[in-house]
Amino acid sequence: MKKINLKNAYTLAEIVITMVVLAIVVSVTLQITTSKIERVNKYNYYAAYTLLSDLASELIYESEDGTVTASLVNDDTGNTQSLCAEMEERINIYDKELVVNGTNVTPSCTASHSITTSTDFTALTPNLVTRNGMRFYNLNRVPAAISQLAGEDENDAQGYTIYIDIDNERGSGKLYQDVYPFYLTLSGKVVPAYPSSGNSGGNSNFLMQFSVRYDEITTDSRRIEHWLLKSKSFQEAACQSGYIQSAFYCGTQTIAPACSYENSDCIMVPVTPIKYMIR
Repeated sequence: MKKINLKNAYTLAEIVITMVVLAIVVSVTLQITTSKIERVNKYNYYAAYTLLSDLASELIYESEDGTVTASLVNDDTGNTQSLCAEMEERINIYDKELVVNGTNVTPSCTASHSITTSTDFTALTPNLVTRNGMRFYNLNRVPAAISQLAGEDENDAQGYTIYIDIDNERGSGKLYQDVYPFYLTLSGKVVPAYPSSGNSGGNSNFLMQFSVRYDEITTDSRRIEHWLLKSKSFQEAACQSGYIQSAFYCGTQTIAPACSYENSDCIMVPVTPIKYMIR
């Protein structure tokens, strides 16, 4: 009988060690990939907020009565165009076809959306798509009352609810997973919405952070800078600084005493995220 040479075979211990090493490599790779995706999403969310803020500033600057809608009136015809049409003229958009639900479609300002908490945005035709892939929905609506901002001044409690898919087609297309609503009020405020339960969007200090600074004017006219909050969610910073005072949005958050003083001026300062980080 021919003898079997076992000298070149692997032992059970060697196989186990190899499997453990592979498992560690896969685990570390997944952690790095997940961490990178999270950082990119934070940057994209901040970029979406900044884009809307810059747009609002332009519209208010060109407005005659200090509201966003006044800038949407066409000087030649006198007709009011949609916010979508105005954005088409002001931002870098991607106007070529894209695949939506297996069909080639072109982003269109005429696309209408009936959005609920269970909406699958991957099946909707976006109104606009920016060059960096963010998809915008619900841009062809007229200004309406914003229930989460009820109690604010009239122009702060009315406006547009804009939904933005911050990571193109790579994510789930679900609300508060990679699609986030923002309120653009008639007064030009951009307010990130948040869900009725859980932390995401405006009440999450993971996606976007703000600090609150206030300057105290002393009796001898000296200005002293103080930091009231650092790296908090938009909701916490906005409500404690007095930027938003609606009980529907603020919940248990109330304006900080330092921000209600006549000799102080609280300012929200965004914390700019880092898109990529090498460890």
